[in-house]
Amino acid sequence: RFTAEFDFRTYDAEGVILYAESLDSTAWILLALRDGKIEIQFKNEFVTKVTSGGKAINDGLWHIISVEELEHSISVKIAKEAVMSINSPGSLFKQSQGFLETKVYIAGLPRKVGRTLVKQINPRLDGCIRAWNLMNQGHSGVKEVIQEKQSKHCLVAVGRGSFYPGTGTAKFQINYNNLDSAEDWLINVTLTIRPSTDTGVMFALVSDETVPLALSIVDSNSSDSQKIIVTIGNIIVAHLESKKLCTPRKVLVGLLVTRQQLELSLDSHTDRSDSEQLSVLHQAMMANVVTYLGGLPDVPLGATLVTAFYNGCMEVEVNNRQLDLDEAVAKHNDIRAHSCPLIMQ
Repeated sequence: RFTAEFDFRTYDAEGVILYAESLDSTAWILLALRDGKIEIQFKNEFVTKVTSGGKAINDGLWHIISVEELEHSISVKIAKEAVMSINSPGSLFKQSQGFLETKVYIAGLPRKVGRTLVKQINPRLDGCIRAWNLMNQGHSGVKEVIQEKQSKHCLVAVGRGSFYPGTGTAKFQINYNNLDSAEDWLINVTLTIRPSTDTGVMFALVSDETVPLALSIVDSNSSDSQKIIVTIGNIIVAHLESKKLCTPRKVLVGLLVTRQQLELSLDSHTDRSDSEQLSVLHQAMMANVVTYLGGLPDVPLGATLVTAFYNGCMEVEVNNRQLDLDEAVAKHNDIRAHSCPLIMQ
């Protein structure tokens, strides 16, 4: 019968932990998180079910999770204590010549499956799993896959936040139309950053092959400081300098832009601009812009001053809404949506 046990750690509230199906895909079981709690969905020849239970476990601590198919039920335990017992007539998977063979997917779903689930879910999950025991065969099969992929290795210690390794971007479609005032549009961005390198694009708006707005960190001429700059096209319209930003502390960066004025803030310092370049941004905002976090897509040389990817931790709020990287239109696989490596001091 189907069994799985492992240690699990996450700050993510929703996503697929494990999905297993029969070789002909007619029977399947899904183990997932929703609102931080364990959810089970399964289907066999007799029944289709979905149920959830137990406490929220997206607290960043390690939890022992086990799922075991018994004779007439499926048992789910957290820390060896039962949190769910789901009635299941008949076996979950049929045996073939005395053997049970299944296909197992970790932290995601095969493409065709999304529409057949009992209850739809955002499958993207950022978490860490160790001490695998699948089908009472230990970590056989799992270890070989994970060892080969550095991006799949667990961070030793994590905190809340998102980590950008300097190799890609997250892309969002965001509507900046301002319905609450006579202004045509409003860009109100708050970044909580802990950079690991001194140059990179943190937030940018891209329109076709132009970059009408970018917020970047750049190396300063001084050896112990960096600058935060705002560019419209390849022109700097605001900048602030700060002592070393690549430290264990987190720094708050604010950017507020309307048609008339731009305001950049860093810690307790502010730089304001009413540059004529704002008319260039306004034209782009009246057309169509795509939001990028952590860097830029391929744009022509000279479209903007900084093109390096951001490396470090960063949380982003746009127009009073915290962005969840699991909801991005596209996200580089190496970006960790809900885990930021802790710096041991």
